[in-house]
Amino acid sequence: MAGYPLEDDPLAAAIGELLVARGEKVAVSETTAGGLVSARLLSVPGASRWYDGGLIPYAGAHRWTQLGLEVEIARQHGAVSAPWVTATAEALRRALGCAWAVAESGIAGPQGSRRSPKPVGTVVIAVAGPVGTTVQEYLFPGSRVAVMMQIAEQALRDLQAALQAAPVS
Repeated sequence: MAGYPLEDDPLAAAIGELLVARGEKVAVSETTAGGLVSARLLSVPGASRWYDGGLIPYAGAHRWTQLGLEVEIARQHGAVSAPWVTATAEALRRALGCAWAVAESGIAGPQGSRRSPKPVGTVVIAVAGPVGTTVQEYLFPGSRVAVMMQIAEQALRDLQAALQAAPVS
């Protein structure tokens, strides 16, 4: 059966090429995209050379127990915040011992969060790498699935930008 949505993903393939050229690997933590970021990366033949692993810590408790994060960060700032997502990306990078880690947390909808005043479609994406961490908040329109797809696309774009900006060691 032809036409699978992940059959040809130029962005994921370009990320793979960058990582292979650098001799580095990436890991992903995704709470809102539900594995779409990892699926796109893993759709590229040869991904085992540069994809180290991923987590989908959807339930709140897993977000800190799997990576040993301080729950106080989430209590102070919320799970959809730059401090929390930055800490997640950096902890994942350390835990797996890889050069790069991408983390995201957001509100896909259709209802908003009981604990956050942020609107549906809000997401924070962080990319942790050898020279530091970048983090950005976004607001995506659309249905739950549309928001999830946009998160995956933006997470890959952010990773690609970080890879292109980082010096090769």
